[in-house]
Amino acid sequence: MTPDTDKTPPKVPIPVAESGEGAVAIIYHSETGHTQAIALNAAEKTGATLIEVRPQHHYCRMGKYLHGAMKAAKSQKDAVYPAEINISPFDIIIVGTPVWSQHPTPVINGAIAALRGVKKGTEAIVFTTCFAHAGRAATPLKDALREVGIPVRKSYEFPNHYLVGKCGTALAKGVDTLQNKRKENNNDSDTA
Repeated sequence: MTPDTDKTPPKVPIPVAESGEGAVAIIYHSETGHTQAIALNAAEKTGATLIEVRPQHHYCRMGKYLHGAMKAAKSQKDAVYPAEINISPFDIIIVGTPVWSQHPTPVINGAIAALRGVKKGTEAIVFTTCFAHAGRAATPLKDALREVGIPVRKSYEFPNHYLVGKCGTALAKGVDTLQNKRKENNNDSDTA
């Protein structure tokens, strides 16, 4: 099925009880499949757990451009599936969203509101996908994550003409940088 007609709920991964230091989750919303392709590629390169978020009330093709874009511009949140996203097993989360009206989608806004289990030290990377230019879409996404206690350390803008593999590689390098900093900080605290 195409992303526009697939109304089956996404599979929600069951996080492993012991995920290890630097465990990564990629939380994403995708309507056309482009954001999903980047998330899948990055997951292959990082070993991240994928968490797809969908609206509880599906957008039709025109609805996402009319209703969805207006809701995005107002920073509104959609009710999402899964209704709660447990991120307690993860130290790093990557959040990916298409850009609607120069803002994150209402679906990803709903996903951030659905985050549970935020722990001290959790860090984020965000990425936006867009036709040509994301505008200021990363800013409200960073602000929303900061409000729930997750600082954003890196952000990326991926226009649709960028190669999926290069986008996934950029995200993997961002994860590697954060994981290395975490290891250095742990080593410094062990020797102190």
